[in-house]
Amino acid sequence: MDEGRQRRTYAVLALVCGIVGMAGGGTFAAIGVWVAFVEPAYLDRASRLLIGGWGAAGLIGVGGWLWLSSRYLRHGRAGLQDSGRWAWGALAIGALAAVAVVGMAFWQATESPMALVLLLAGPPLMLPGAMLVRLRRSRGN
Repeated sequence: MDEGRQRRTYAVLALVCGIVGMAGGGTFAAIGVWVAFVEPAYLDRASRLLIGGWGAAGLIGVGGWLWLSSRYLRHGRAGLQDSGRWAWGALAIGALAAVAVVGMAFWQATESPMALVLLLAGPPLMLPGAMLVRLRRSRGN
């Protein structure tokens, strides 16, 4: 597949999965940071650090994904390979936060199947993120 077609395929994947994951995950992450650091009266110190750190990791992951996506869509594989380590590290931190969301969703689903809606909050970003990693590691034509 030529690179132009791969970019279009990625753009569709980013629109379908990325926007959903960014909207849900970014919203919950921002709420987590807000509750933990701006309105801390509701939580004890350990809970504030956990929720605030988890939310910050999610926001960092969204930022890394946005940066890498824009680099790929503008410059192709060369843009991904020239991206700094911070963007890939941010994407990895966000993926760890999303894995935690998956675990929490299945843990909560034992009591209420409605908890599976949490799978729309962040984990859909893992699919375009994995595609970016694959595109960076693959050889170009």
